[in-house]
Amino acid sequence: MSTTIPARSGAHVKLQQYQKVKITNPSGLQVVDCWAFPLTEPPTWMAMAQTRSKLLKLIPSVNDVLIDTRRQPVLKLVEDSSSGTHDMLFPPCDEWRYKEAGVPDHDSCGANLRMELSAYVTNASEERSAGIGGLVELESSVRRWGWTPEPFNLFMNVPWAGDKGELKVKRPVCKANDCVVLEAMVECLVVMSACPNDLMDTNGGSPSAAAYEIVA
Repeated sequence: MSTTIPARSGAHVKLQQYQKVKITNPSGLQVVDCWAFPLTEPPTWMAMAQTRSKLLKLIPSVNDVLIDTRRQPVLKLVEDSSSGTHDMLFPPCDEWRYKEAGVPDHDSCGANLRMELSAYVTNASEERSAGIGGLVELESSVRRWGWTPEPFNLFMNVPWAGDKGELKVKRPVCKANDCVVLEAMVECLVVMSACPNDLMDTNGGSPSAAAYEIVA
């Protein structure tokens, strides 16, 4: 059974090694920012710059593996019913971007990430869960600095053109209920944000819900 990620909100799920999560775009227009944090020490995270340098391309394909800051496997893209248009370049939208645009109290993917990390760390600490790894240290740094790792922006359409690679954000080129399936290469926490950006064509101008579920 799938779990809804309400529009403009975040969610998280812990995956054991080789578990898979299916992330669905119900409207066909919703971008989902996705992060993954291996439950290891010292802390690390799925790193888009490292992944680009490993794959030597800007968009991953089915069977490509996304790696962490130490170039170790984290998630594998095992299924993709969409056009395959995703983004590994853009940072998450954050409060500074919206402040610059004149809407300082706007929801953001950066804030959603911090809330989901905090919720997981708090619950895991209270339950004395094993395998929390370096997430306590990482969550503290993210919260204090307002910093976020660059996400894997599922369904985000950022075409580039020209000799200098000019970028432009356009509405997603997906069908309703397109989805991707990601397989954990290591025990990790996956955080997702149904992007709240309504100032650009990121989500077709109107953010909507997304969904996820653990699949066999």
